[in-house]
Amino acid sequence: MMLADLETALAIIQSTLTVEPERVSASDAAKVFGVLNDLERAVVAGKTLFAGRAADSGVWREQGHKSAASWMAETSGTGLGEVTGMLETSERLRSLPETTEALRRGELSGPQVREIASAAVVNPSSEGHLLRAAQTSGLKGLKDEARRVKARAVSETEARARYEQIRKQRSLVMWIDDNGVGRLEARLTPDDLGRLKVSLQRETNAVFNEARRAGHRERTEAYAADALVALVTGTSAIGSSAAATSTRSNAKTPPPTTMMHLRVDAAALRRGRLEDGEVCEIPGVGPVPLATATAAIGNAVLKVIVTEGVDVLSVANMKRAIPAHLRRALENRDEKCVVPGCDVAQGLENDHYQIDFMSDGPTELWNLCRLCRWHHYMKTHCGYAITGGPGSWEWQAPLSEKNPVLTS
Repeated sequence: MMLADLETALAIIQSTLTVEPERVSASDAAKVFGVLNDLERAVVAGKTLFAGRAADSGVWREQGHKSAASWMAETSGTGLGEVTGMLETSERLRSLPETTEALRRGELSGPQVREIASAAVVNPSSEGHLLRAAQTSGLKGLKDEARRVKARAVSETEARARYEQIRKQRSLVMWIDDNGVGRLEARLTPDDLGRLKVSLQRETNAVFNEARRAGHRERTEAYAADALVALVTGTSAIGSSAAATSTRSNAKTPPPTTMMHLRVDAAALRRGRLEDGEVCEIPGVGPVPLATATAAIGNAVLKVIVTEGVDVLSVANMKRAIPAHLRRALENRDEKCVVPGCDVAQGLENDHYQIDFMSDGPTELWNLCRLCRWHHYMKTHCGYAITGGPGSWEWQAPLSEKNPVLTS
């Protein structure tokens, strides 16, 4: 009976689609749109609920497909990735009764149920909280909260291992598509994306202001594309402006190029791991390991917002840039990376090597050294240490050989 009812409903809907929209009043068209939207949610719910069971049927094998996902993708005319996600969600719903019932009631869209299921399966106690977020925070807010739930569900060691996996798989691919459009796709760690996002936003604002003065109006995305090219090719309006200002005013230290925001709970910093309700994240980007909160992020300015519950304990501007006279002395002393055997002399980063910056280590010459980006990363995230001093530097490996960041 159920199949017959569905076929009847489909026939009714198809007959509705034969009506020309122009022949219907605008108010009635709005009502039709609302009903179709509810139907769409119901269809997505039904497909998600029945997908797993349909895969068990073996029909896909009889029709010559190598997988149930391949069969469903061809049948529905959608991508394989989308169908695979639906099958994963269908499987996860078997252990999520509240989400399943909300889906049956038509309260969740396809993207919402996927976000809830992916996070709640990791931490089942968060299911109710995520369902409430779906009703009050919109899809973006739900995605942010789902990422936080998943971040809190893993240990700091696991988070660092995952971060290292992302770092190993980082990539940038550029190509010309069939329409002659230049395209690029990047896979970055969250903190690198955060730095890029902040720098790009500042440059985009500069490009927008120049365009406005010239009387041009374009989409924000177009200005962002111009900003990316300007930053990479060294034609940045901000850089040129900063250099000119520095020359005119005889300023010794140019302003820093980026301002990174990082929000972290004080208790998590003290404890060394995240618990329910706590976050360590770059706003607008997402969660990062606690190690990132205590690491030097390039030569940017890092604004650390330390919270305890709803109260902000402190907002500190962590200035990574050092005074010009001290920078000159450091560059003169450490002409290349101080790690023995490393000859890298370009793109060096400053490090508070004796007393960590987040532990109130002073920005003084005795506490500073210059490391290449790779060794700086190893020291920050992989447990390595630099000891000794000028003329007697020593690079020390972690005490434990079971460091998951090194072995993953």
